[in-house]
Amino acid sequence: MPSPNVQALAPIYDHWGRGDWAYLPPIYADDFEWGYSEEFPGISGVWRDTRTPNPRIRSWLDPWEFWRCDAEEYLELGDTVVVLTRYRGRGKASGVDVDVPGAHVWEMRDGLAVRLEIFADREAVLKKHEAPPQGGASRDTSLYEKTD
Repeated sequence: MPSPNVQALAPIYDHWGRGDWAYLPPIYADDFEWGYSEEFPGISGVWRDTRTPNPRIRSWLDPWEFWRCDAEEYLELGDTVVVLTRYRGRGKASGVDVDVPGAHVWEMRDGLAVRLEIFADREAVLKKHEAPPQGGASRDTSLYEKTD
């Protein structure tokens, strides 16, 4: 049976997997932060923002006919949940289909999401969080040092 954190996150990916970016998850803490890696030009950085869709998501979605994000696997590392994702979309102008792996890193506190960081480079996320490649059993993360 999935843990409470995974159970709390799963409905978000049900919505995002259908391209429903207007969904406001009830688990966002009042001080919830969105973080986008440098791999997402024009929207990288960290913002405190519980609006949905927030301005960065809107700017990202604008050039896409559709954009979806599915959860492929959840890796729990204490209060951190790494979600291995799959991004799928089609460019409005180009008509080109995109199907690429990615990763989301959620920080949870008392059942609420306090931070989400979004990445395109899945392997870098797995390495940073000392998670096994492509899932599997979690490694010892007792030496993990949180940085902001």
